[in-house]
Amino acid sequence: MAFAITISVLLGIIVLALWRFLSAGTGLVLLAKELRSFFFSPVAWVVLTLVMLLNGFSFTAALADLREGERSVTLTAYTFNSIQFWLAYFFIFPVITMRLFAEEQKLGTIETLLTAPVTTIQLLLAKYLAAISFYIILWVPSLLNFFIFQMNSIDDHSSIGSLTGSYTIIFLVGMFNIAIGCLASSLTKNQLVAAMICFTFCLLHFLLGFVLQNLPVPDAFREIVTHFSTQIHVRTFIDGLIDTRQIIYYISSAVLLLSITYHVLEFRKWKV
Repeated sequence: MAFAITISVLLGIIVLALWRFLSAGTGLVLLAKELRSFFFSPVAWVVLTLVMLLNGFSFTAALADLREGERSVTLTAYTFNSIQFWLAYFFIFPVITMRLFAEEQKLGTIETLLTAPVTTIQLLLAKYLAAISFYIILWVPSLLNFFIFQMNSIDDHSSIGSLTGSYTIIFLVGMFNIAIGCLASSLTKNQLVAAMICFTFCLLHFLLGFVLQNLPVPDAFREIVTHFSTQIHVRTFIDGLIDTRQIIYYISSAVLLLSITYHVLEFRKWKV
């Protein structure tokens, strides 16, 4: 019962926010503007190139391991279940999000935006959805790698369940971490500071499971913390197990972080 209520409340908040965003078409105009700013920036293309190199390296390394003999895991698990992949992965979010609000504050245009006939929720969702859209585009080439490999391979090294789970957790973690980046960017006008805050908290959340491995903490506390550990979630989803509890966790956490960011922007609005 409590689970169903949680889902209903969460869906209600998301639907209401999107309705306000799409009302009068202003949100779509802002979203188009933010998307253009992403793709007109050289940083975006540098990030896209680096992500393609990261995915290509991970995919190639996974193929090399599979060529050595029979393995009990899928190609997808080899590709995404590497600590090197995930540590490099967290450099993506500071670069994507550090300029979202910090640049506006540095240039002094945030006051103009907040006093324009645009609601704060429309401004926030435009920037957040633009970052999410760009983030999704980053992973399209890696998905093509698996399809091309599957079309040219007589052996089934890639499980559809593992592939679905892997990209689901990548999206969920990305959605959560971009929300962290939005909050960090709204707190300062210095993009480097925003990037450092975002990277630190994203990485700490991921390493939560590692930190407790060698610490003398009660088992009850250890069990509670593992429910919030990205490391544990990644293993579960890569195995092809779609856990709705983790989906709710990441969506609700992103909503909470965006709500805090909204109040930060509202505070700045009333200071103008």
